[in-house]
Amino acid sequence: MKEYYSIGETANLLGVSTQTLRYYDKENILKPVRINDQTGYRYYSYTQFHVIDRIKYLQGFGLSLEEIGVIIQDGTVKTLLPRLAARKEALLEQINQTVEQIKDIDWYIHYFQFSEMNGKSSGFYRVHLPERYVLEVPCTPEEPLGDMEIRLAEKKGKPPYSELPFRRQYGYRIHMEDLLRQEFRPSSYFIFTKSRPDHICRDIQVIPEGDFVCFRTPILKECWNTGDLKACFSGLAHQDTILALEFEDNLVDWSDAMYEVQIMI
Repeated sequence: MKEYYSIGETANLLGVSTQTLRYYDKENILKPVRINDQTGYRYYSYTQFHVIDRIKYLQGFGLSLEEIGVIIQDGTVKTLLPRLAARKEALLEQINQTVEQIKDIDWYIHYFQFSEMNGKSSGFYRVHLPERYVLEVPCTPEEPLGDMEIRLAEKKGKPPYSELPFRRQYGYRIHMEDLLRQEFRPSSYFIFTKSRPDHICRDIQVIPEGDFVCFRTPILKECWNTGDLKACFSGLAHQDTILALEFEDNLVDWSDAMYEVQIMI
């Protein structure tokens, strides 16, 4: 075994570049054991190979070279362990964020496949839905849809709601008597939050858990079957939990979007 290895030999043996080793030297992370005064050539000892290998695996854990430099210079496990623990916590947080992103992606996949998966049928079906939460603004009679959308956007973009996580599904509250007259006259406009907000207040409304009878229609076109509605719901004219939820199937034009009307029973 040789006493000294050139920078090129060291790089080849350990699978690093000579530029990397020069950078370690420049940043005082690991200096060569010997430098030829006449040529300036750098030389490393066999014992330093273990240090270089340690730098590589610590980088693999995601530690910065600055952190690694402190660890190597100190040379004790006492300095290493807290940084490994902190890196572990950071990775666990990344995992949690990734899991939440996957859940969001799954939700949006289902959302955009709604029309394809459920067809265009106008028949009734029954579902049980969990408690949900929405940020809501009231609508006034004959108000243009654009005005209520702007008011909701303004409310959503300002404290205390600007930090709330939302899912981009919009909907309206509607009245049974308007449905029976085949008229779309929403009483409020809302967007869903991803989870229960920390504080329930006037603008955050709770949609209770329960059973809902549903049907699908492009509700903005006011073309649903009122005969079937009258046959099934004529005794529920004052039912106040009726929602029309938008399901987009076009990213730039939502005038023909399918809606799921949910009538709580």
